[in-house]
Amino acid sequence: MGFELDIIRWMQSIGNDVWDFLFNTFTILGEEVVLIIILGFVYWSYDKKIGEKIGFTVFLSLTLNSLIKLVVKRPRPFMVDNTIENMRPETAEGYSFPSGHTQTASTAFFSLYYFIKKKWLLIVAIIVTTLVALSRMYLGVHYLTDVLVGAILGILIAWLVSKYYDKIKNITKVYNVLLILSFIAVAVVIIINYFNNATDAGFDAAQFYFDSESVLKMLGTVAGFIIGINYEKAHVNFENHRHIWLNLARFAIGIVLILAVRYGLKFLFGFIVDSESLVIGDSLKGILAALFDFIRYTAMLLVGIGLYPKLFKLLKI
Repeated sequence: MGFELDIIRWMQSIGNDVWDFLFNTFTILGEEVVLIIILGFVYWSYDKKIGEKIGFTVFLSLTLNSLIKLVVKRPRPFMVDNTIENMRPETAEGYSFPSGHTQTASTAFFSLYYFIKKKWLLIVAIIVTTLVALSRMYLGVHYLTDVLVGAILGILIAWLVSKYYDKIKNITKVYNVLLILSFIAVAVVIIINYFNNATDAGFDAAQFYFDSESVLKMLGTVAGFIIGINYEKAHVNFENHRHIWLNLARFAIGIVLILAVRYGLKFLFGFIVDSESLVIGDSLKGILAALFDFIRYTAMLLVGIGLYPKLFKLLKI
């Protein structure tokens, strides 16, 4: 770990306003909003089946990432060494290993390459993954091993799914098994984290939420994705087309809708429990805060994958 801290210190020592701006920009390529844009465009406006495959790959990958983080519980560099600056506090929640941003970028962009099979996408995938990995170290929120493992896991999962997805005879059955497992996993995570954070001083609700937030969000994406896919296939079955302006309308409206669900539910749930003000003894509030994250991300995917496409015929797009 010592040499990894040295790398981060060196990167920050040569930093300036220009590098700060660039690396804060590069890191966005591994964030949620970019993932929403990629999946939304591919699924709604390019090729629904490829969008489904990429969505399955990404949500499976990120759920694995969050579960590994929960098991390893590696503190972030700025938590270990106070000379390292946390330059991206809004995306430095949870544990450090492996890097979620790097794994998001590598899974999403290499999936685009594996499923669309355009050589230029391979170049884009390599560049984006590298830039995101470097940005996470420069910003003081990840170690070298965090970003290396995140990148490798993302590439490996994208390759495996692209190789074997079409060989699965009954993908719906696989989806439904994963859906059941996601609900079981929610209960297991809550129970384990509850007992892990029951101290002599009382239940540490803030730490419970810190431990549970990321993994429950990712389990929510899996649940919402599968419920949404099942609903779309049974009740919608929309078709892609090549009308540019109509596709742009599908995309723009969809992005606004997904973000409205994301931030709207966060705002509404905030009236019930404020996850940032949890204190010792707030056991019910801590559990509710974590469950609300699961519900919120389930709703985002259900709306985007299943319910929103039902509006295509109504809106004539």
